[in-house]
Amino acid sequence: MWSTGGLSRFDPKTGAFAHIPEVPTSYGIALDAEGNAWFTELLKNGKIGKVDAKTLQVTKYVLPTANGRPRRIQVDSDGIVWFAEFDAGKIGRFDPKTETFKEYQLPGPYPTPYALGIDAEHKIWYSSEYQDVVGRLDPATGEVIEYPVPRAENSMRDFFLDDKGRIWFGSPANDRVGYFYLAK
Repeated sequence: MWSTGGLSRFDPKTGAFAHIPEVPTSYGIALDAEGNAWFTELLKNGKIGKVDAKTLQVTKYVLPTANGRPRRIQVDSDGIVWFAEFDAGKIGRFDPKTETFKEYQLPGPYPTPYALGIDAEHKIWYSSEYQDVVGRLDPATGEVIEYPVPRAENSMRDFFLDDKGRIWFGSPANDRVGYFYLAK
């Protein structure tokens, strides 16, 4: 079990915590297929990184856009790492096999991606904190489609995909929990 803030791992069998001193601050966290913990550092010059599940060795990667301030992070079923660059207004993609980045600029005057999710078709969904929209990035084409949110100040923090293809969210500013999906 992993926790953010200062990154730590808890072993429920032994009751012991392993604090990761090389990661004194972390915000988003996601596990890959091998159980490695991927994290973001929510700092102006923050990086994304990985903690090896077996050795606890930390590897950090500098973002292509300076001062992107990464927030949420997800790992897709192909092992590709996706993250929101809040201050840069971009969605970042990192391939751990080739250690290469690709970034996707989001539309609008002040795109601020926060919640991040991946649907069954490998489309990347995000909420834009200051634009009150939910957007979908198609990584195959780079196309972004945004959908207005019916309430102002959506403040969606996380997305969770269920087995029916719905993406669940909470909106603390509106005291709402809900889900969305694309009707076909």
